[in-house]
Amino acid sequence: MTASPFDDIRKLAADAPVVAPPAFTTGGDRLAEISAWLTAWTGKTPPAVLRPVVALYAGARQGVGPRGYARERLEAVASGGANVCRIAGAQGAGLEAFDLAVDRPTPDATLKASMSEKECAATMAFGMEALAKQPDLLIPGVIAAEADRAVAAIALALFGGEAGDWSDAPEPVAAAVARAAGEADLSDPLQALRELGGRETAALVGAILAARVQKIPVLLDGYAACAAAAVLHALDPALIAHCLAAHVGPAKGHARLLDALGKRPLIDLDIAEEEGVGGATALALVRLACEVR
Repeated sequence: MTASPFDDIRKLAADAPVVAPPAFTTGGDRLAEISAWLTAWTGKTPPAVLRPVVALYAGARQGVGPRGYARERLEAVASGGANVCRIAGAQGAGLEAFDLAVDRPTPDATLKASMSEKECAATMAFGMEALAKQPDLLIPGVIAAEADRAVAAIALALFGGEAGDWSDAPEPVAAAVARAAGEADLSDPLQALRELGGRETAALVGAILAARVQKIPVLLDGYAACAAAAVLHALDPALIAHCLAAHVGPAKGHARLLDALGKRPLIDLDIAEEEGVGGATALALVRLACEVR
């Protein structure tokens, strides 16, 4: 047995396979870059995306957003009524939505840690279930009310600055980070995650890490997915080499976070939804890049 649940996560990260960087054939040609990225991670020449999957993780936090929001959105996805259902369908992508105990919200992070270390590690492991269907490209996203609040707190803890740099609601973000800093070592990105992130963010971290281990390319959908990638980046920047940023949304801090991660978004359409819409939309561009020789 290991001493801590997080030790297993760290070992998995440390054992991630080394992959040669993409060999770009055309300077400045973004389609050629995407094509080379796919080839590097899938080993397919020419590259192809045959089994893309949009994986959405639904979570809820006490005192954040309307009561029952995540449950309502889960039902919309299940009924095919959400925008992501239609866009993913048009792109031939699979769609899965995971209920992370939305009827049992995590605590208000301004008052106490969102999760114990055991719960956080278990939720990360649950997030890895998105790889069970063996996608050849993963688009992870979240279903959560005001998802950017927890995301901004993680970004502030990892990269510093002011709460207002990361969120339009800086007061609760600053309060959460101040509280967490007095109780945990936030220089440890996994501790920052369990203190400040919701279950949906922890599951995203697990999914992105599992994809890295299995050499599956990832399109990061929205601010929340980028914050999850930032947790892994803080452990080792190479852990998100398999990721591209699908898009940049209007949420304050999203563009700043992409800059911090060194990720240039594929599209910029001011898509505000966090529910896989931006990632599924960017999938069209990735499919076109597969035709570049």
